Amino acid sequence: MTLTLSPETRLSVSPDAIMSDVDGEIVLICVTSGRYFGLDGVGSEIWRRLQSPISIADLTAALQAHFKGDGATIERETMDFVAKLVDRNLVTSA
Repeated sequence: MTLTLSPETRLSVSPDAIMSDVDGEIVLICVTSGRYFGLDGVGSEIWRRLQSPISIADLTAALQAHFKGDGATIERETMDFVAKLVDRNLVTSA
């Protein structure tokens, strides 16, 4: 079953995800697929904020406060990135 994402969706790190911090950037492995994923600085910041359950709306608001940029762009790109994490079984609903 596919998780439907909305601003109210609460997310947390999947138990299938293993993380390593390499020079401030995150490297992930999904234990079920065996695939590795490297996150850039923004992706690493999102991952750090997903360590405790958080709604997508709260995550987006925190990122808008942390980064300079257009709020609508941050919201859209956060939703797209989170959807990829969910699709790869790295994040799940909380």
